[in-house]
Amino acid sequence: MGMVNRRRIAGNTMLLYLRMGLIMVISLYASRVVLAALGETDFGLYNVIGGIVVTFAFLNSVMNAACNRYYSIELGKEDYGALHKVFGVNIIIFAAIALMILLLSETVGLWILERKMNIPADRMTAARWVYQLSIFSFLASVLAIPYKSIITAKENMKVYAYCSIVEAVLKLGAVFLLAVSPIDKLIFYAVLMLVVSVGTNAFYPFYCLRFYPECKGRPKWDRELGREIVGFNGWGVIGSMASIGKNQGINILLNMFYGPAVNAARGVANIVYFNIYQFVQNYVFAVNPQVVKAYAAGEREDMMKLVFQTSKLAYFLLFVVVLPLMLEVEQVLDLWLVEVPAHAAAFTVYLLAAALIDSMHHPLYYAVQATGKVKWYNIIVGSSQLMVVILAYVILKCAKVQPELIFQLIFVFAIIAQVLRIIITGKYVEMNIGKYLLKVVLPVALVSVVSPVLPWLVVRNLDPGFGRLCLTVLVSVLAVGLAVLFIGLDTSERKNILKLLNGRKQV
Repeated sequence: MGMVNRRRIAGNTMLLYLRMGLIMVISLYASRVVLAALGETDFGLYNVIGGIVVTFAFLNSVMNAACNRYYSIELGKEDYGALHKVFGVNIIIFAAIALMILLLSETVGLWILERKMNIPADRMTAARWVYQLSIFSFLASVLAIPYKSIITAKENMKVYAYCSIVEAVLKLGAVFLLAVSPIDKLIFYAVLMLVVSVGTNAFYPFYCLRFYPECKGRPKWDRELGREIVGFNGWGVIGSMASIGKNQGINILLNMFYGPAVNAARGVANIVYFNIYQFVQNYVFAVNPQVVKAYAAGEREDMMKLVFQTSKLAYFLLFVVVLPLMLEVEQVLDLWLVEVPAHAAAFTVYLLAAALIDSMHHPLYYAVQATGKVKWYNIIVGSSQLMVVILAYVILKCAKVQPELIFQLIFVFAIIAQVLRIIITGKYVEMNIGKYLLKVVLPVALVSVVSPVLPWLVVRNLDPGFGRLCLTVLVSVLAVGLAVLFIGLDTSERKNILKLLNGRKQV
């Protein structure tokens, strides 16, 4: 089908899923050990303090996608001279971004830490250490973005997958070292995370300089190209900063009004959210270069078909995991953690519901990004994200409410943001909104209404226990699978899926 190589997408997706499965097991086990080793208060502090900087990681995805856009366009044209020029300009830009983040972290971020955070006096020294170590841990990841991006633009997912697995294994090793910590455990954990971050992110430049000729040589600044990339990235940064503001703003509000214990519950919910959301990110991560290359090659029909299919399938891939987890969230948390923080179950359910809505936005963003018209997309969607924090602050100042209300707001504004994305994509990519509603939103809604019925009856009529959990998972997978096959997919998609399952080549 033209430029869109769906066999490559499938292969890369499977590789990334194998990576994700291993990393998820390691991450969830490591989180259990860290919570037990640090205790609820220190675990909450690590999530909110490290989060002031770690939340800047949202910049990673936006900047990685921006780099991918320029790399993929040149790869689509097979212009390796231009690719070398783009790479050099990106190296200089990301060095400047790293410096900007350092300045913001040591001024605004430090002021928030010292003046606004609700931190026990005897943990303030440890909090300062965690904050400073987290800054440099994140800077290492920022400087590696141009190298990671060129690896993914070339669709060399094997390297990315292996390096990510090594990183996860090293983090697990760091968790076990907490048992023999010679200093404060919270500080020691932050030190170990810094060592892992610097070590793993140093691999990407080494690999690219060794195997990719376009990465060799001294970076050179090109004013015209630099202005174009900075302008393009600048709007991405604005959109990303809005996501940062929403996530870290919520963390800070929870800390200010409820204290570190609620931050621990938020931390648990975030761990579940980020691990489960990998089911979507791995799929769309493999699709992104194909969307951009199809646009660059003028294969518009293929691009839009891929955007529609990816939006729908991303939701279904997440829903098959999220449905049983939402129904059995208390059971899962009890099995996973030694001691479950209060509110963690409710926080997790609302975040997973928001994740289902957000799962459909990546293909829309990639399509808009391919055109380069990202200004109003980031401004409008970003503003809707920040409204969550503003409204939450007003509510908390005016009334004493349960923290679950904040997560209900996150879910509501996830829906609002997705509506805005559809409208903006319709304008800038000339997407037929009616067709998108018919081909994507309607099948997603029908599957979401029909498939929970049977697993809900299982939960409603059986006593809690491991047996019910296993049955809920089994019934949920079957219910979602059948609903997707007969309701969620159109005739051609269903035929291709059945042929794929039968091991025959897709037509």
